[in-house]
Amino acid sequence: MKTTYLPHGYPIDEAIKNPRQLAIWMYENQGEQRFGADNRLFIILADKNNLDQSWKLKRDFNFVFGKIDQFFNEATISAKDEIIFTFKKKTYTTISKVLIITK
Repeated sequence: MKTTYLPHGYPIDEAIKNPRQLAIWMYENQGEQRFGADNRLFIILADKNNLDQSWKLKRDFNFVFGKIDQFFNEATISAKDEIIFTFKKKTYTTISKVLIITK
């Protein structure tokens, strides 16, 4: 599980419509020293009114953990969660889900 923020310049509407593409972007644009092709759950925190203030959502424990609990109670893993991405000219296959928590 990785808690992070929407990448700078990545449109929030696009992330919500196509979280799978966001997951691919996150894998392909990770730092070389932190590279990993492990299965991941990306938890993206986003303040829709001011993306620069998204970090403040980490303070709202009840809200964030409520959304995470709801996600784990409802989510299932299926073939549609498999993604293929490229890093350093190598192709990887993994399972990934994205939970976008917005306020």
